[in-house]
Formats: sequence, C-alpha cells, structure tokens
Amino acid sequence: MIPKFNDARDVFFERRFGLFVHWGLYAIPAWHEQILWRGKMKRKEYEQLIHRFNPERFYPDEWIDMAQAAGMQYLCFTTKHHDGFCLWNTGYTDYNVMHSAYGKDLLAELAEACKQRNFPLSLYYSCPDWHHPNYPNQGRHHEMFGPRAGTSRIWRNITTS
Repeated sequence: MIPKFNDARDVFFERRFGLFVHWGLYAIPAWHEQILWRGKMKRKEYEQLIHRFNPERFYPDEWIDMAQAAGMQYLCFTTKHHDGFCLWNTGYTDYNVMHSAYGKDLLAELAEACKQRNFPLSLYYSCPDWHHPNYPNQGRHHEMFGPRAGTSRIWRNITTS
C-alpha cells in the first residue's frame, strides 16, 4: 500500500469495502433532508419528526453480521447530518436521540457492539447544522428555508450584506 495521507486515513486504502449507514430523522419520510425543498415540508413539521423517531428494532450486532457476511471491513455511521439531529447523548443540543421517542444513545450502542466484535467503526459528522440558531439559513436549496425567528442578528447582518 502506498500511503496517500500519511495518517490514520490511509487505512481506507486497505479496507476498501465498508458499510455506510446514513440515518436520521429523514429516514421517517424516506426522502433524506431533501423533503424540505423537494417535498416542500415545513421546517416546523420536519423538526417534529424527533417525536416519531423510534427504531425499536435497532440491533447493531445484526448490522455487523450482515456487513461481515457481505465481506465488509468497517462501518461508517452518520452521527449528525446537516439537519442537526444528533444520534448520541450530547449536551450541545436537545435536538438529539435522547429527546426522541427512542430515548437511548444509538451511537453508544453501536460503538459498544463494534468494540465487542472488534469491527472497525468510523464516524461521519456534518459540521453544517441547519437547526442551530446561528447557522445562516439563507433559503438556499440545501437548507431549511430562511432564517427563523431568533436567528442571531450577527448572522443576519453578515448574510444580507
């Protein structure tokens, strides 16, 4: 193997086949966050999906079994996507799985299963957070529509100048 980055990322040149689990509130309507602009779902309606998020049949060991049976060598898990919903117990925001109908730390459960099975786990974390009041939602096609009431005045001034 010829290293490309000369750091821990080089492992992916060896482990070329893995399972990427892209999961969150957007799984409920099965449209990804695109339901906001393509399906014209309102922000308030989308954010209420937190109360319906309840993966009662979440069995991380079965995910690992299936991944290994397919020859996969690692699992990459979306911990937070652009909508800002976090799949772990975080004090950063109440917009997380602990405040959902499920009420348990999905990431901790998955991480423990991977650790017990010695199955490599990598994490995907999106820095943009459309739910955060300081994110400058400008109504671009990939965002929640426009600034909401209470959005930081600093951001409004920056994005409109």
